[in-house]
Amino acid sequence: MSKLPKTIRERLLKEAGDWDAAIASEDEATTLDLLNAAQPFHVPRPPRRIVSLRMDALDISLLKRIARRKGIPYTQVMAMWLHEKIEEETAASG
Repeated sequence: MSKLPKTIRERLLKEAGDWDAAIASEDEATTLDLLNAAQPFHVPRPPRRIVSLRMDALDISLLKRIARRKGIPYTQVMAMWLHEKIEEETAASG
């Protein structure tokens, strides 16, 4: 991977310094007021569809164990893994 050109690198370092200075000058009360006044950002999503899937009982048991360790429902773990694999396959073929 090539390095960034010197001019871009210097501009980014200056911008980072400006952001650090701006953040350091804010007090905690002002930051909390801004966070409390902020409106939640909602992204509209199409409704999810139900899918039936036959799986081996041992795989389901292991999946539930993994999900418990992660602290999320096992169906959500399955959906995340499927989504990751779909993106991986799409990127590889595209």
